[in-house]
Amino acid sequence: MKKALIAVVALLALSWLFWRSVQSSLSEPYVVRSELVSQWRLVFEEETPLGLGLISLRLPDQFRAELFQQIFSRTMESMRSPVVAAIPVVLQSEFREVLSSALSMERIHTVATEYRLSDVKPEPVCIGVMRRHVAGNARQLYFALFRSPEILHFRTELEREYMLAGGVRMFKPSPFSLVVPLAGSGGNFLDWWPVDVNPETDCQAPLELQF
Repeated sequence: MKKALIAVVALLALSWLFWRSVQSSLSEPYVVRSELVSQWRLVFEEETPLGLGLISLRLPDQFRAELFQQIFSRTMESMRSPVVAAIPVVLQSEFREVLSSALSMERIHTVATEYRLSDVKPEPVCIGVMRRHVAGNARQLYFALFRSPEILHFRTELEREYMLAGGVRMFKPSPFSLVVPLAGSGGNFLDWWPVDVNPETDCQAPLELQF
């Protein structure tokens, strides 16, 4: 009886140490080369039924690939990665449902150009994960969170232009967090938007730059 109790205690101790090791690994900083977050490219995309961003800031594909590999090496989970690494600045759904009633795509593009959105370089914050339970299935999204006051200023100006042009529906300057999706348990990344990240609970580890 005593030997069995000792064995159970030892097994619990080993399980706890393994759990602590996994948690420590997950919270270690992710590292990406600094040049990969300095090469943002402003992309104007035509409205498509399956599109996400009408205007996006896109990173080199190597940014997504390197972080996807780091996520996989820590979690060892089978996940998919999006085709491109990009932050949507204006959603296609926002244009369809709100902005198009008063502003043309051409005018939105002009405002983006006047605000020099192509020069914006969002600042990395963390790597995070969000989980949802839909119809009994668990889904998760790993992402890189960024911050950019310039994008908020641009969207505030877009709201002003929209109202001056006679817009009546609500267009919010900051309705979603600035994230680059990196990995997910499903192939559909669009239905996560608008993404509302709480850095206190959704950030898993810092995202650090290697110079």
